[in-house]
This record gives sequence, C-alpha cells and structure tokens, in this order.
Amino acid sequence: MKLLQNRWVLGLIRWALAAVFLYAGGSKLASPANFSDSMASFALLPHGLIPWVALGLPPFEILAGLCLVSGFQRRAALLGLTGLTAVFLLALGSAVVRGIPVDCGCFGSGAPSVYAAWIAFGRDILIFALAAMLYRHEVFSALKGLE
Repeated sequence: MKLLQNRWVLGLIRWALAAVFLYAGGSKLASPANFSDSMASFALLPHGLIPWVALGLPPFEILAGLCLVSGFQRRAALLGLTGLTAVFLLALGSAVVRGIPVDCGCFGSGAPSVYAAWIAFGRDILIFALAAMLYRHEVFSALKGLE
C-alpha cells in the first residue's frame, strides 16, 4: 500500500503510537498499586515480581514514547514497543482463553471483565501491527541507505 509508505502518514502513526504509550505509561506511573493489582489478576507472574514490573514498565513506555517523538533511537524504541505489545497480546490472550475477567491496566484501572479483555486484545493487535509496520519501515529504510 502506497499510503503506508507516505512519510506524513508514517509520521502521524508514529506520533499516535508515541501518544498512546506516553499516556499509558503516565497513567500507570500515577497509580502503580492499581497497575500492580491489574497485573496480579492475570495470574501469570510470581507475586514477588509484580511490583518490580509495575514500577519498571511505565518508565519504559514513557521513554520509548519520547524516543518516537524525538527520533532518538527510534528504531530501538519501535522494536521494544513491538516486543512489549507482543507480550501484552500473549498475556491478554492467555486471560481470554482461560476465561479470567481482567482489567488490562493499560490506561489506568477499570472493572475487570472478559469483555474488556477482548476489547484490549483487539486494540493491542492494532497497536502491534502499527508498531511492527513502522519498525519494518525503519529497518528497510536503513538498509536502503546502505546501498
């Protein structure tokens, strides 16, 4: 698709992803206890690890969002966010398959439900696809520059 190769469209997508992760990281950082509770509801991590992840993940999301906005280490930020979103997809998919009502905690806390997990799963598929597409574009652009 030619539209997805337009530098303005790619820039808009990059800014939108940056906004999503800046907001998500900021909302988690504002309420780490709620995010910890959301993570615990997935029943995937040992309880001793949850506080560390809950405190470490938001700064990573904010830093990666800032990198997307500034252009500094943009390719690394896109790779990190693509991988992070893949992990989110696995966690949400696991909860959905197991029928666990969860609140993903992506943008603050909410009421846990299977329906909300499905919505978050769909949203994360879109975020993953956009981040992966941008990362692919960055890699191929860098490779073309080597020719």
